[in-house]
Amino acid sequence: MEGPFYIELCRFQFSGMTVSRSLNRQSPTPAGNTATWFLDKCRNMSSRPLTRFMASLLLLLFYSLADSFADLPSQFQAQQELTDINKSAILPTCPYRRAATLLEMVQTLAVSSYICCHKLVNVYLLVEERPLDECDSKNGNECPKNITEASQIRHGLTLLDADFFNDIKILEIAKGAKEFNIPIIRTNRKLVASINGGLHNPSPLVFNPEWSKEQSQGKANRFNHPSASGIQRPINEEDIAFMSVLELGELIKKKQITSEELTGIFLKRLRRYNPVLESVVTYTEDLAYQQAKEADKLLSQGVHLGPLHGIPYGLKDIISVPLYKTSWGSTTFKNQVLNIEAWVYKRLKSAGAVLVAKLVTGSLAYDDIWFGGRTRNPWNIEEFSTGSSAGPAACTSAGMIPFAIGSETAGSITYPASRCGVTALRPTFGSVGRTGVMSLSESLDKLGPFCRNAADCAVILDAIRGKDPDDLSSRDIPFGDPFSVDITKLTVGYLDDADMEVVHVLESKGIKVVPFKLNYTVDSVQGILNFTMDVDMLAHFDEWQRSGKDDDYEAQDQWPVELRRARVVSAVDYLQDVEHQQECMEIGDLGLKVARLAQRARGKLIQEVKENFNVDAFIGNATDWERVCMGNLVGLPVIVVPTGFKNIPNPPPTGTRRRTTVNTGIYAPPNHDHIALALAMAYQSATNHHKQRPPIDDLGPNDTIPNPPTVPIPPRRLHM
Repeated sequence: MEGPFYIELCRFQFSGMTVSRSLNRQSPTPAGNTATWFLDKCRNMSSRPLTRFMASLLLLLFYSLADSFADLPSQFQAQQELTDINKSAILPTCPYRRAATLLEMVQTLAVSSYICCHKLVNVYLLVEERPLDECDSKNGNECPKNITEASQIRHGLTLLDADFFNDIKILEIAKGAKEFNIPIIRTNRKLVASINGGLHNPSPLVFNPEWSKEQSQGKANRFNHPSASGIQRPINEEDIAFMSVLELGELIKKKQITSEELTGIFLKRLRRYNPVLESVVTYTEDLAYQQAKEADKLLSQGVHLGPLHGIPYGLKDIISVPLYKTSWGSTTFKNQVLNIEAWVYKRLKSAGAVLVAKLVTGSLAYDDIWFGGRTRNPWNIEEFSTGSSAGPAACTSAGMIPFAIGSETAGSITYPASRCGVTALRPTFGSVGRTGVMSLSESLDKLGPFCRNAADCAVILDAIRGKDPDDLSSRDIPFGDPFSVDITKLTVGYLDDADMEVVHVLESKGIKVVPFKLNYTVDSVQGILNFTMDVDMLAHFDEWQRSGKDDDYEAQDQWPVELRRARVVSAVDYLQDVEHQQECMEIGDLGLKVARLAQRARGKLIQEVKENFNVDAFIGNATDWERVCMGNLVGLPVIVVPTGFKNIPNPPPTGTRRRTTVNTGIYAPPNHDHIALALAMAYQSATNHHKQRPPIDDLGPNDTIPNPPTVPIPPRRLHM
């Protein structure tokens, strides 16, 4: 039996000592269920202290009762009150007069009563290490209070799956928490958790997905970018808008178009299509023209900064840019201006790129709902884009920008890229620094590019990768050059759900392709990711929740529910569940680093994936939820590649040009992004799916979008 037992005892008189507590004599005893009635009383009654002697006597009394009635015949029915007991010197006024109604009742009563009294004695003897008679004489009201407190705390511990302690240990826990834990928690919260978003005071716990025992050393070399020679400027602005980064870079380099002119083209498209797609939060027009003019000036002086020189782009609105709002997609923070220059923005600025807009993120980087609406899919604007990098995916797909930077914690690059039909790279964890970026989970968050094709993804990755001095997880990863990979020496696996056109094209390029299955025994992958992300997110938005701002959140079934649940995940279970990491703590100028590898559930997953990843890369569905969770936990890079189109469900009877995009993912081991990129470039060199344009302007001769849309809103997943 669990929990404290509160027993109302009859009036006893023995050797001048009295223990008083009367039962409610008006409470009827349900016929045929007296034992149950007594047990209910046992649980619900309050109690006053017993002396040590009386408690021992009661134990003997109920033990004797059990022994005496054990041999009674089963037919025996005690229907009359036990008047003899009423006359007893030991029990002169006991109201429990039908104690022997049934043999079954008596046996249950005797055993249960013995246990109740035994637990009661233990509590009185041990609560706060005071003797029972001290409770009786000096603290008569305090002992029941402590027992009640233990019961209440036990209910709370059930939420942590930790209600296995006895009452004494529970009270010890409460005392230690009040005197030790809570003061430390409040002090730490005041120090580091008073500002939301995780932009300051990053955790010294560092996740490193490196599979090699020896950490990568040295600074990585830059990629050898090919030039798009022979490119001529199109007459039509629409054609210019859908050119690749490398093609636009060549136009600028050859001075066939200026950065300022190109910036004007894309700002015009952003303003034209945003009312339909709801994909832009802030236009950075003044900044854009300033940066574009600077790029043109440098070029006129003979300075060319590389393939991104003068190229417009957009940033997901969790990435801070000084003097402009960084809303995180949330009503609560929609007017927030952060005086922080994000590291990825610095990298792109130094490469000569031109920021034209802050693009939609789902509220607090969750799905595609934000304070201004819900972002739509350019290929079928009756649908939503899914995933919190909704703006980067939709804007790139619609030719509103040449490329954009999004982020992924759990599907926010792979899902919207797949839905909107663009090529996008989720790089190896730690490839790109995250200073100035709203943090969900420091061991899962990644920044990556949305582009026209895989070659553009390689160019953007090369520009933004590297060690960020303020992001302990970032590294200088020595990627190989994706433009120089000899793909004929690669072995590529394909899963059951792989797009077989990709398999056949790569095979025709001389690549060895083999059936493949990535085996691991960890069956709680999705739960591990939930624990990791939700607890980390709550640590970054503790003040937001405590101050009740979650009531203003745009979708109450998303973060508000998840973060309330995360409040009762214990630190022990979090570490058991998620950690496989190198912990680095730097103390002052000593640079003292203490590292250890904690193998828990996530570590087991990483190890098993490493052992079974026996190909150079593999092809498979990019939006399989289990694979999304596994890939993010392990830190695998994946590039999403458009592979075709199919008809939308329930098209208008007169036809439509709207389509559902088809895609696949090419996965590589950590630090081997160049392999995935090289394979994607090889596939796209033989196909043109990635060059198709969504039918935003011309849906079809008789196709109109219902308002509101008839497409049901799909159940939301984590898509961060």
